[in-house]
Amino acid sequence: MNKITCSATKTIFEEIIFNNELNEKKTLFGGRTLEILDKNAGLAAYKLVNIPIATAGYDNLYFLKPMKVGQSLKAFSFVTGTKGRSIEVFTKFITEDLQTKEKELAFTSFCTLVTLPGDSDFELPEVIAETEEEKALMAGFEQRYLSRKEERSKLPEFLKNIDI
Repeated sequence: MNKITCSATKTIFEEIIFNNELNEKKTLFGGRTLEILDKNAGLAAYKLVNIPIATAGYDNLYFLKPMKVGQSLKAFSFVTGTKGRSIEVFTKFITEDLQTKEKELAFTSFCTLVTLPGDSDFELPEVIAETEEEKALMAGFEQRYLSRKEERSKLPEFLKNIDI
């Protein structure tokens, strides 16, 4: 089995927050947040494997602090676990006030991506944690994986109640 470090999958996105990206509360629009999340997490997964993948879901999305004009935004993503066809990616957004240089953790999320069925015989590499942050996040991977699997098993029953 191939092995890869979390840091080898790390992706970093950075930009200044502008007025045209704000919602009515004058904070970064949630849709823009999710767009950045999806692209950054997807790129981290592609650094793990260079085969077609798709986003399967998001877990534990936490909007911790408002992201506003006058701040820079940095998003960090890296793979925190793999199993079967599933790739889990952790993402955190850190804002920095451009005048005071104060930094805050603004957002965190786990994203699950999957290899597409045609690549089912492909074996995902084992991910190796090096830093304390990576080790702490990877320690919870198995439980998060099992929780997602249980939730997914309930999906057919849930969908029976949704009108089309």
